[in-house]
Amino acid sequence: MKKIIYGLFDVANSPFTIIIITFIFGPYFAKEIVGDPVKGAAYWQWTAGLCAITIAIFGTILGSISDNIKNGRKYFFILSTTLCIAITTFFYNAMPSKDYILFTLIVFFLANFFYELSQMFYFSYLNDFSDKKNIGYVSGLGFALGYIAILPVLYFVLEFFLIPEVTLFSLDKSSFEHIRIIAYVVAIWFLVFSLPIVAIILDTTSKQSDEKKIFKSLKELIWNNGFTVKGKFLIARLFYADGLIVLITGGGVYATGVHGFNTKELLVLAFIGNLIAAIAAFIGGYLNDRFGSKKVIEYCLIGFILTILLMVISRNKQEFFVCVMFVAILAGPLQSASRVLMVNLLDEEDLGKGFGLFTFSARSTSFIGPLLVGTLTFYISQKYALLAVVPLFFIGYYLFKGLKLDTEINSIN
Repeated sequence: MKKIIYGLFDVANSPFTIIIITFIFGPYFAKEIVGDPVKGAAYWQWTAGLCAITIAIFGTILGSISDNIKNGRKYFFILSTTLCIAITTFFYNAMPSKDYILFTLIVFFLANFFYELSQMFYFSYLNDFSDKKNIGYVSGLGFALGYIAILPVLYFVLEFFLIPEVTLFSLDKSSFEHIRIIAYVVAIWFLVFSLPIVAIILDTTSKQSDEKKIFKSLKELIWNNGFTVKGKFLIARLFYADGLIVLITGGGVYATGVHGFNTKELLVLAFIGNLIAAIAAFIGGYLNDRFGSKKVIEYCLIGFILTILLMVISRNKQEFFVCVMFVAILAGPLQSASRVLMVNLLDEEDLGKGFGLFTFSARSTSFIGPLLVGTLTFYISQKYALLAVVPLFFIGYYLFKGLKLDTEINSIN
């Protein structure tokens, strides 16, 4: 039962990423608020990059602080989740006018910031809801449930707000109220399905670590007369996570700008993609327990490099659709295996700061990918700008492949 409850938080937060960031409000911002899909895509990516820098700095510090406060992780997790849900509702006020460009970007920045913080502390609880034998299964199950959760939300949005001429509550389509109301749908869903894990965590007490200077304790995790195994892994992840962020935050605006997908087509794409991703994440969890995180991550990175190349040369919606399905197959296992590996590398008293560094490795340079793609989109071509992501996955693969992680994990355990 505990593993299901853990996965319910993936159920809770998945619509935020897919609907708010990628498939609904990203394209809506670019097309209707900015009025130019190319410029809008660039603004969206630049904001994602700035948010990444901010979360990289503050996430690491807050993670370390949480380890030195009794029940610190618990309270930071609940607070960041609550703030993300509350701020998400402000997307409803993002009217289709250039006067709301700055307002929408600020809401996007803040909601995404607290979403990332909540994810950071959520990941640190994986050990509490699993054991060493099934940690891959629990992590994969969480991602699978999260992907499946998108399906009823997308169906509800399509059936009651996007397809009918007269929407539920008779919303004003001329002001895109039928799009903006989706922010409330996502926020309510997030709140309801986050309550079970919050209830369990409220009843737990985590011990306080021996007090250390924040930056000294962080340094000890990644450097000990040379990079530790955790440090080496985080450097490799720094690159491939950057590439993945570009695909997640910019996929919708890329599909809109390059291949002309409309909102309904994007939701159908998301619906099928998430069904495929759920199956892949679940299978990936078993593969993680059977073959280890290292092999899963390596094969996923190779797959992403090939997929991006195919995506760039895709000539129509059908070919692009196939490429998105490959992304769906690879994303869940890669993210799941990465968080499993990090949990296995950390001692219990270091989980807060460890996942602060985990977040730092995904965000400290993640402004590079969005800013690179956004800038190349603005000055050259949105279609070929995606090639900037290939070197990020390749460098991540090259650095990761040489690490003897499984051996070193066994020595830790």
